Amino acid sequence: MNLEELLKSNTLPSKDNLTDAELVKLFRKYKGLLKEQERDRAFWAATNENLKIAYEKLDEKERELAKAYGIIQEDLSVASQIQEALLPELLDTMEVELDLAVYNKQLAEVGGDYYDFFKTNSGRYAVGVFDISGHGVSAALVMTYLKAQFMLIMERLESPKKIVEWINNISYAFLKTIKKYATVNFVVFDRDKFRYVCGGGFGMLLSGGESHLFKKGDPFLGLRTKPFHEYELPFKKNDVLVLYTDGMVEAQNDKNEDYSVKRLNQMIIKNAGKPVKDILKLCLNDYRNFRSKDSDDITLIILRKKV
Repeated sequence: MNLEELLKSNTLPSKDNLTDAELVKLFRKYKGLLKEQERDRAFWAATNENLKIAYEKLDEKERELAKAYGIIQEDLSVASQIQEALLPELLDTMEVELDLAVYNKQLAEVGGDYYDFFKTNSGRYAVGVFDISGHGVSAALVMTYLKAQFMLIMERLESPKKIVEWINNISYAFLKTIKKYATVNFVVFDRDKFRYVCGGGFGMLLSGGESHLFKKGDPFLGLRTKPFHEYELPFKKNDVLVLYTDGMVEAQNDKNEDYSVKRLNQMIIKNAGKPVKDILKLCLNDYRNFRSKDSDDITLIILRKKV
């Protein structure tokens, strides 16, 4: 039996089986296998050490990411509280004259849907509903910027057309630079009527059994420096005014069907005789039963003239 045959068999080698030359060859092969084993052990030891270091670094990065995420979540929580604090309280004059129901929900912790109540320089009041493009922190920051601009100009102007045009002209370059824009629905109330500007928002007046949709067609804030149009409608006791953004009407069900402006308006018209808080609740229930998930920030304001 030669060396190759011996290595293929399970027989233990002996001097009787092998020549001296084959024993030397076997010894050298054995030594070679030992060296190969040592190299493999060294390789796997180094690999294990590298893996250990990599896992330690990964754990460290995960801790850093967790810490950073915690800071971001804390900042977003504070930002959400700030944005909520910036939402308006009902003005005294409005409380006397109006019943009001509001639903405002951001898709993320903070967002770009924004509504506000303003006091005009003549002592009357105004309501604005805005939808800043995008979601999240950037939209919320633009919201804060626009709020400051409106608060500034309300002390100087009375006409909704002039107010919105001033806001658009002063904000246009900034909004264009950051590639943001905002829909605007701005209503200034007199005692027996209101005047409005509608640049991309949605509005409807219910009066005497008839519905009047807001005239649209004006540009969004930050898209063009074109003149806006001002419209006027009578507003008397028991009339209902509805203002909203596109968050509800563009939400879809499992069949990719939109909730739609038509469906929301019909719900409001059908229940117009109920208290505004009940109308709001019925609309939200219908919406939630329809849509598969929220896909945008949502603002819906329903108000009724009491006097």
